[in-house]
Amino acid sequence: MIVDQKKYAFYALITLAFLALTLQLANLQIFERRKYLRHSQRNRIRSIIVQPKRGTIFDRNGVVLVENMPSYSVSAIPYESAKDDSLFYHIAGILRQDVHEIQNKIQSARGPFTPIKLARDVEFSALIRIEEQKLDFPGILFDVEPKRHYPAGVRAPHLFGYIGEISQSELRIKGNDGLQKGDIIGKKGLEKIYDRTLRGKAGYAYHEVDALGRVVRDLDIGEESHPVSGNDLYLALDGKLQKQAEEMFDQKNGGVVLLDVRNGGVLVDCSKPDYDPFIFSGTLEMDAWRELINDPDKPLYDRMIQSTFPPGSTFKLVLATAALQNKAVNLTEKTVCNGYVRLGNRIFNCWKKDGHGAVDFMEAIKRSCNVYFYRLMPRVGVDAWAAYAQDFGFGKVTGIDLANESSGNQPNREYLDQIYGKNGWSTGMLYNMAIGQGDVLVTPLQMAQLAMIIANKGRYYQPHVLDRTYNAESKRTIPFQPVGKSTELVSEEAYDVIRKAMLSVVNEEGGTGRASWLRDVLVAGKTGTAQNPHGESHAWFIGFAPFDKPQVAVCVFVENGGGGGAVAAPLAGEMLKAYFRQKDTLTAAL
Repeated sequence: MIVDQKKYAFYALITLAFLALTLQLANLQIFERRKYLRHSQRNRIRSIIVQPKRGTIFDRNGVVLVENMPSYSVSAIPYESAKDDSLFYHIAGILRQDVHEIQNKIQSARGPFTPIKLARDVEFSALIRIEEQKLDFPGILFDVEPKRHYPAGVRAPHLFGYIGEISQSELRIKGNDGLQKGDIIGKKGLEKIYDRTLRGKAGYAYHEVDALGRVVRDLDIGEESHPVSGNDLYLALDGKLQKQAEEMFDQKNGGVVLLDVRNGGVLVDCSKPDYDPFIFSGTLEMDAWRELINDPDKPLYDRMIQSTFPPGSTFKLVLATAALQNKAVNLTEKTVCNGYVRLGNRIFNCWKKDGHGAVDFMEAIKRSCNVYFYRLMPRVGVDAWAAYAQDFGFGKVTGIDLANESSGNQPNREYLDQIYGKNGWSTGMLYNMAIGQGDVLVTPLQMAQLAMIIANKGRYYQPHVLDRTYNAESKRTIPFQPVGKSTELVSEEAYDVIRKAMLSVVNEEGGTGRASWLRDVLVAGKTGTAQNPHGESHAWFIGFAPFDKPQVAVCVFVENGGGGGAVAAPLAGEMLKAYFRQKDTLTAAL
């Protein structure tokens, strides 16, 4: 009886065991089939991100300025590569990296099956070694990524910017933009501003692998996603003129901005000193980075939109316009310049030590007489002067499609009271600001915009580098829509007088801008020499041409260059000559 009970208990136990196995089998095969199928597929099928082609950047004439060239990268699939610690040491030796750095990268992966970048810009010889030992390196992959190339020889690093691997902080900000660790994004300049346009959308390729991680075959499954190439950018920039400007300013600190006054397009934006943008295309060496950031000439800084300087006598145009509009000046009334003005115990000098003699309004602008404008400032007053300066866009950014633009500094009564106290600022300060010294700070781009405003008699456009985008797949072109603006305080009659005075600066005997004169094109302009307490004066020239039907506005700035008439004006003349010579050549060709 006891034996029978043991036998039945044993049969019951066996039955329950088989029942449990059957239920578990049913659970695995039926109820949780999809879950484990996904796990199986992950082990069998490897998904690889396929990077899209980054858009090409062209100049206004279709010349390629920035394009892609192949660069090799090495990645690891954590689930497969982490099984053997010795693999890290072998790969580190081939890639010439620290083994702990590689381990940290793999441990920071988003998931066990998501490839993580180990190295970029890998030498081809290293790839050959990895391929030769493929069986010893499970989960190690290599891929081709875009690397930026500059075939036209135009450097313009401040304009183009550069690309690089997305950082953790950028990933937190852009995480909802379809980006992930290891992706390449624009870091500076146009590459950053138009990153989403240029970047495109990544796709996926699927490979079947065996137990050793070797690719058996490529799979064409329904989930496959093809990469979408980025859009191309066509700039307002003229590559040939830009290259010439870069050559003109070689060994100089400063630059030139050339604007199309008919739409605000940036034809030239040259800032010197600069750096070779190609050094950011691959893996940037730490020594090269330290050299850049420690260079006393600050080549990373865009002097055309980021740096601010006193504008010198070019800013006399602001006071002159305010005086005209407020009827604070009589055009025929003359002021005697003996070379200086005495204010209490202080002496305020004219740039011409022996003076200009008796000068009227037009002569004062043509010869850039400081004394005349010293006398004019109290008649206009700080409030009116500041209001017209702000109307011309000073003290605020132009809105150009580049990052980190500076607004400069445009003093007004509130500013002076805040900085110096209500009774702490004097007439002497106003004298300095009248001739573009003291607390007045501007960017060269703002001065080019002033020249555009005067050229168009108050109508102007927000400066922009982009002209249009192009999608190669849809063959669709999207033009950039210029933002039109206008000044509110200045009449056309006042602009006519200012323009005529600027014409005399370049085209009449005694004008300070004679060095910018052209034989076949009427140029109007204004020179400036801004005193610099840290060294040689800064040289300025702003202008526009042709006088009757303006096409371009120019600003030339030479840091520590000396006199505006002697240094900046001839450079502006060369830039304008190159523009009109090229324009005539293109017209003849058509």
